[in-house]
Amino acid sequence: MRKIYFGDFRLYVISHIKEIQKVEIDAYTTEWFLLRYLKKITKVTESRTEYTRVEGPMRSMIRFYVDNIDDKSELGERCRKIHTEYRKLLRDKQSSKYS
Repeated sequence: MRKIYFGDFRLYVISHIKEIQKVEIDAYTTEWFLLRYLKKITKVTESRTEYTRVEGPMRSMIRFYVDNIDDKSELGERCRKIHTEYRKLLRDKQSSKYS
């Protein structure tokens, strides 16, 4: 797969970061760790890049979600939304329409 523009996805993740940061977060809490994963995702999606560079941080975030976040919580919902948006972007880029 060619390089992908992750700009819109990056903005989507940044919007979630801002929402989480609206309240003061203590260090080493679940929210704090999730923010670190999300910031890593925004860092690797700054420019057109191979999807494999983004795949690692996304997998790490999902692993963190599965291991540490309650599925029915607000953070769990955010993780699912971010992952769904990521998968949607990859599906769109893999379709013949964008090839």
